[in-house]
Amino acid sequence: MQKEQLFNLLFLTVFILAFYLLYRILAPYLVTLAWTAILTILFYPFFKRLNKAFKEQRVVAAITMTIIVIVVIIIPSGFLLNLIAREVVDIYNYSEAFVREERHIAFFEGMKKVGFFQRIWEVLDRNFDMSQVNLNTVLLENLRKLSVYVAGQASKFIRSLSTGIFKFFLMTVALFFLFRDGEQLMEKIKTLLPFSTTERENILKRIVDMIHATIYGGIVVALVQGGLGGLGFLIVGLPAPLFWGTVMAFFSFVPIVGTALVWFPAVVILFAQGTYLKGVILLAWGMIIVSLSDNFLRPILIGGRTQVHTLLLFFGILGGLRVFGFLGLIAGPLVITICLALIDIYTTAPLSRSKR
Repeated sequence: MQKEQLFNLLFLTVFILAFYLLYRILAPYLVTLAWTAILTILFYPFFKRLNKAFKEQRVVAAITMTIIVIVVIIIPSGFLLNLIAREVVDIYNYSEAFVREERHIAFFEGMKKVGFFQRIWEVLDRNFDMSQVNLNTVLLENLRKLSVYVAGQASKFIRSLSTGIFKFFLMTVALFFLFRDGEQLMEKIKTLLPFSTTERENILKRIVDMIHATIYGGIVVALVQGGLGGLGFLIVGLPAPLFWGTVMAFFSFVPIVGTALVWFPAVVILFAQGTYLKGVILLAWGMIIVSLSDNFLRPILIGGRTQVHTLLLFFGILGGLRVFGFLGLIAGPLVITICLALIDIYTTAPLSRSKR
């Protein structure tokens, strides 16, 4: 083996080892860094205006912008979590009183009168002899187990809270440096991409557009659907509309079924209780107002801006959630966007590419 080949092999080995060790070092913080990068991209247009207002004092502008982002995230989130926590306690107390006062018996009797659930009950009774099941005992026992479980999670919650505070501190520090040095970092990234200048700009523009569309589109759709869903619960007099509205906002990210996972069972409960008018109102509200808002807003805010087919977005979000967790809401469509950009570059005629 020649000396030059030996040197190349040694360099490749050291290169792979160094980046493997770098990955191991950064692995616990990759999700935090990813969310930091996403926040930086979202707020960077505001930072550029702020930096101009401060006459190119990037350090001052970066500190100010970081504080603004923290305030925008922490204050609404803390206020909302406090209200939701109160409603969760109210829901638990209501559920316990509902069972202890044996109101659930009338509820299940009402469900049996509905044709669809009557047939389900008959099938269950034939196979499992439901007359032997004491619903009062079963529900009380499960409520007791739930209270024991929640109490047992207190220490885990405290630990996760301290970890969350530490990660938020890291995100704050990283935000400052990304605001301050973001342009230099972006130039470094551009030089690493093995494409022409036009192709680099095209790929990076698509990535930024997808992040903006997914975040802004996803957040807007979630807020609209959660708000409308909570308003529907408030109109028909269901308890904890803020809590269930928040749950619907999260479920709005689930393709196809979405918020129906929350409001449809509520419709069933209203019908079982004999409040048919409220059930019809909530059913119509969920199908027409809540669901159609998703069908109307999501293609406009996401698909239209990024030129990505809705079917690809569907599988991108679904697969992204499976692979990356909550980060997959952005990472899934982002991977698809990058792949489509690379396909576009590959299929471009060599002559037209050479003119760029």
